[in-house]
Amino acid sequence: MSKEKDIMNVIKSGDMPSIYFNEFGVGISKNDVFLLLRRNGKEEAILNASHVTAKSLANALNEAINDFEVRTKQKILISEEIKETMETVGDAGK
Repeated sequence: MSKEKDIMNVIKSGDMPSIYFNEFGVGISKNDVFLLLRRNGKEEAILNASHVTAKSLANALNEAINDFEVRTKQKILISEEIKETMETVGDAGK
């Protein structure tokens, strides 16, 4: 069975807890990396990973987002870009 089918089977099973987050913090030490996940300002979970796993995750996420943007022909803005755009638009109205 393919890795994608394995993942879809786990998602569909409902056996794993599902965590939604819309904010995060990242920390790094000599031993590992952590991500603090928040939803609407409330802490939801902490993920700990080795440096190798964290970098592999970052690369996999980047590839998935790039593929999504190519397939949908839509660039996904990051928080800083949205904030900058909103400030620019807000300044134009003054």
